[in-house]
Amino acid sequence: MLEFCKKAMGRYTVNHLSVKDIGNDIYEITLIDAAESGRSTGFFINSEEKTIVEVGASVSVPRILQALDELQIPYDEIRYVIVTHIHLDHSGGAGLLLQSLPNAKIIVHPKGARHLIDPSKLIASAQHVYGDSFQRLFAPIEAISEERVIIAEDGMSLDIGQDRPLVFYNSPGHAYHHIVIHDPKSKGLFSGDAFGITFPLFEEMGIHYVVPTSSPTQFNPEAMAQTIERMKPLGIENIYFTHFGAWDHADKVMDRMLTMIPIYVELAEKAYKNNPTWESIASELRNHYHTELKAMGVPDDHPYFTSLELDTELNAKGLLHYLETR
Repeated sequence: MLEFCKKAMGRYTVNHLSVKDIGNDIYEITLIDAAESGRSTGFFINSEEKTIVEVGASVSVPRILQALDELQIPYDEIRYVIVTHIHLDHSGGAGLLLQSLPNAKIIVHPKGARHLIDPSKLIASAQHVYGDSFQRLFAPIEAISEERVIIAEDGMSLDIGQDRPLVFYNSPGHAYHHIVIHDPKSKGLFSGDAFGITFPLFEEMGIHYVVPTSSPTQFNPEAMAQTIERMKPLGIENIYFTHFGAWDHADKVMDRMLTMIPIYVELAEKAYKNNPTWESIASELRNHYHTELKAMGVPDDHPYFTSLELDTELNAKGLLHYLETR
C-alpha cells in the first residue's frame, strides 16, 4: 500500500493554476482553504447542464468565476452547484457564488439544506471556533433562498445532459450530512471528505499520500468504512478529492482507507489510555504519518511535514470527540 501512495500518478502538479482540464469534460479549479492555495479543489463539469462541484469558502468564489471566464462559460449557463457537505471549507461560499449565477440551483444533503437557507448557526459556530480569524477565512456567508435548493436524496439521479447522469449517495462517516457523487461517464466519484484527504505538496517528491479525515464532531469510523464498501461495486476508477485533486486507481484508494480507518481508532485509543487529550492523540498520528512518509523517502526534517499539522490537529480532535461520545 505504501508503494501505491508513493507512485506518482502524473495527473497533478503543484502549479496552482486557476483551472486545469483533467479529462471527461471535467476541469479542476484550485481553491483557497485556511488562507492557503492548493489545499482544496472545486470541479466544473462542462456538460449540457453545466455543473460545479464544491465551492469552498467565500474567498474561493473569485477563483471559480475566474475559471469560468478562462473557459469562456457565461455565468447564466451554470445550472447546478453541488456541495458534498456543509462544512465551510466546502460550502461556505455557496450563497455568495449563487449571487453571480442567476440560473443555478444548489444540491445538498437533506440534513444540510436548512443551514444553507439560514446559515446563522453555521456562522455562530464558526465564529466561536475561529474567533478573530473568522472574517478572514470565511466571511461572508450568504443565505440561499429555499426555491434554489435541491435536496439530494440517497440514490437520486440527475441528468446533466449528453447522456450523463450524476448519482448521489448518502455517505456518512466524516459527517452525517455528507453526499458523494458518482459520475459513470468518467468512472469517477466526487468524494468530498468521505475517501480521505491528500497532501499535494508531497507531489513534488513523486509521492501520493492519502489519509482519512476524522475532524470533529461527527467522525464515525464504522459508517466511513461502510460508505467506502458501498461504493466498491460501482466500478469507480477515479477519485475526485476536494482535498486535493484527481487520482486514478480508486480501488487502491479504497483499500488504503479501509486499512487506515481502524489504525486511526487504535492509535487514538492507545493515546487516550495514557493521556486523554487531543494533543496526545495528535502525537500518535504525527508519529504514524512520519514513519510512513520516511519509509517513502521523505527526510525526517523536511519542511513539508508542516503541511500535515493542521489536519493532524483536526483529526486528533475529532478522534477525541469520537472516543468520548461513542
